[in-house]
Amino acid sequence: MKSLYRLGILGAVALSLGAPATAQRALEIDASSEWTHPHSGIGVPSSLVGIPRTGATEFAPDFLNLGFSYTADGETITLYIYRDTNGGVPVWFEQARLGIERRDALGKPQLAYSVEAYGWPGAEEWQGQRAIYATPKSSAVNSTGLALFSINGWFVKMRASSNTRSPEELGQWIDAALSQVTPPESQVVQAKSVAVEDCAEKLQFKKKAKDAKLDGGAGLLGALLGNVMAEKVKNERADEAPKPAVAWCRDGALGGMQVAYRANASTDSYLIALGDSGIGVSVAPDSVSAILSQKSDKDKPAYAITVVTDRQRISFMSQDRLPSFKRVMEVINADRRTGSVSTWGEDSKIEINSDVLK
Repeated sequence: MKSLYRLGILGAVALSLGAPATAQRALEIDASSEWTHPHSGIGVPSSLVGIPRTGATEFAPDFLNLGFSYTADGETITLYIYRDTNGGVPVWFEQARLGIERRDALGKPQLAYSVEAYGWPGAEEWQGQRAIYATPKSSAVNSTGLALFSINGWFVKMRASSNTRSPEELGQWIDAALSQVTPPESQVVQAKSVAVEDCAEKLQFKKKAKDAKLDGGAGLLGALLGNVMAEKVKNERADEAPKPAVAWCRDGALGGMQVAYRANASTDSYLIALGDSGIGVSVAPDSVSAILSQKSDKDKPAYAITVVTDRQRISFMSQDRLPSFKRVMEVINADRRTGSVSTWGEDSKIEINSDVLK
């Protein structure tokens, strides 16, 4: 991996080799009492609808991605809390649905009724989505379901499966379970979630994108603007004014759990969801290049590739035209990053690839 230069908040430059990935770990909490998520204030009960909490897992440091399991006699409920940094409820709900529909043990589950807009019982202002499935070909469960919300900058997802309940009974069971999870005080009015549909017209990539001309100043400013953007998003979380609903459409899949979505039928940007836990790749016109460029308005913009995780935004080599999904993954898999900026914690860090400064 190429070396990175890290710029701290005081402007000092020091060599950084990057941090190793952190493995998931069991979260040690009192099994007999409610546990409160320190960042969101969500209260996680010791039992749900009479089923004891049997495990808690931290998937990312500092409680940024957590899972809690409740299991007894073939009945299973799993509650997830993870940071909302990109996309929205419709995108990550679809990704969670994809995970359900691809599980072999569920034997090609079938929607019992249409995906529905859904409010958390007792906190209906937080609009989410819900899907309930019948599993007639599964020998493991009789029904399964999913609900997902965005709450004050956090996603809350509940999955439930039963080997005895009908889909209708499972829906009522999810209602009862969610009503026992303590919501935090409302800070943000949520826009209504709009169900994802296939894009009416798919993006066309007639020519292969190539690397845009590398500019050290642009790389540095890009990281700085990424930090400013993160602060702006954080400040907007406290804005009481509801945001307009975003209509996401599904454009294409790269295989597995990698799916491309477009917001409001955009023709110059998209998001590739990686898995179902909130990590995505943003592809959009490079605002930094536009600021620094001396080119005329007739010249085509460069396009930025940014991986957005629960704690940072990682910039990769900009492209000279809107890159195809395949090209984006080629750049990422080759680890051709130009820099990164942290979006979590008090000790903000900016990292610039050493080659960018040449």
